Amino acid sequence: MNKVILSLLVANHFGVLTRITNMFGQRGFNIDSLAVGETENDDYSRVTIATHGDENIITQIRLQLDKLEDVKIVSLIPDEQQFIREVALIKLKPNKNQLEALDGVLEDFGARKQIIEEGCCIVELTATPATINVFVEELREYHIQEVCRTGGAALALTKETVY
Repeated sequence: MNKVILSLLVANHFGVLTRITNMFGQRGFNIDSLAVGETENDDYSRVTIATHGDENIITQIRLQLDKLEDVKIVSLIPDEQQFIREVALIKLKPNKNQLEALDGVLEDFGARKQIIEEGCCIVELTATPATINVFVEELREYHIQEVCRTGGAALALTKETVY
């Protein structure tokens, strides 16, 4: 199975995301992660979808997305051109004797810590999805209470744009 990153430029109005996700669901395609946000032009949003499948499935996904009226551009970002970042927020409840070691882990990954109440904190990391996976595993011993991750936001490492 190929993992791919699709970057969509879509009309920025009500119901567009629903139509995109419905298309995936109706055809039995899976979305591994999803990120959506306005672009530099208020009329458009960028949708970044991580998905997987063989070559035929990926082709079908692209063709079906192209058929949606509000989808203006569908592009596949090649592996070698992917610049992708995710944000992770992780609530921890470390023991008092773990605080120094925790600070070392956070420093190693470039993460930030926010104390929310005695003995509980939220840490934040912006990194590649793979780095965040490793980071979460490193934090398991610090008593993870909750994890919240965004989908990856991605751009192609090229001067070309989708317009």
